[in-house]
Amino acid sequence: MNHKINLDPWEVIFLKSKLEHHTLKYIATTIIENRSGQIFYIEDDIEKIEDVSSMPNYIKEDWINYNKKELSDKFIDEQIRFLIKEVKLNQSMYLEYEEMIQKLKSIKRELKIKKIL
Repeated sequence: MNHKINLDPWEVIFLKSKLEHHTLKYIATTIIENRSGQIFYIEDDIEKIEDVSSMPNYIKEDWINYNKKELSDKFIDEQIRFLIKEVKLNQSMYLEYEEMIQKLKSIKRELKIKKIL
């Protein structure tokens, strides 16, 4: 599935969606970064995120501030494992997934550095 999400002024740096079998809805995991370098994630129905994406910025900001969650090493590791599994299933997407994996590893490294400082 290819979705166009615009959460400006936040930048979407990672987006994946998976079908939740018991609701038959696609749940999106979106990692976002603001201009000051703060990184959070949001997990919600992809249709809701797309709807918010088309709203004015002040509504987006309020929605993001209410729904954003702190990143953790465990969460990032889960996303990396998901992408590695996807690479094994779809070799033609290797370069795109490899780029996302490297970006997630970089974010994880930055989180560790911020904790130390």
